Amino acid sequence: MFPFVDRRWRVPFVVVDLLGFPPRILEGPFRLDNYRYRTTARLSELRPIESVPLEEFGALLHFDPWWVFRGVLGVQREWVEAAFATNVAHPFRHQGRTFKIQDLVFSSRLDRLLEIDAKSGLYRSAAFHPGDIDLIALHPPPQATPAAPIARRAKAL
Repeated sequence: MFPFVDRRWRVPFVVVDLLGFPPRILEGPFRLDNYRYRTTARLSELRPIESVPLEEFGALLHFDPWWVFRGVLGVQREWVEAAFATNVAHPFRHQGRTFKIQDLVFSSRLDRLLEIDAKSGLYRSAAFHPGDIDLIALHPPPQATPAAPIARRAKAL
């Protein structure tokens, strides 16, 4: 389950990865029950990820430390790449320090992001809340395209 978050720290939808199915979009409603999110939505209410217009992904982010979208099957490549580009499971710089996100804290209804827990170095923890940081600035840098190739790094002997 991967909540996608917009710049206002709201969750417009969640991508669920069901065993044997391509990822699907679930829009809730959700409730917290014994440390698990539950919904009354039916399987038939889930939409394919391709139902989200590609351009909308540029204003969203999600946290997937396992990089699940890297190997997803059954989804058109453009949507895999768009979702992959929203993953913030990489180091980022803020106020001159490098941080790595450890976890995201959501509301009990899974309708908004409350906190980003991150680490700087081995022991320095930081919690970011709405207004502390621009979420969209956390997007990873764009990958090289044929128009802007990255030079190959030399291998050490």
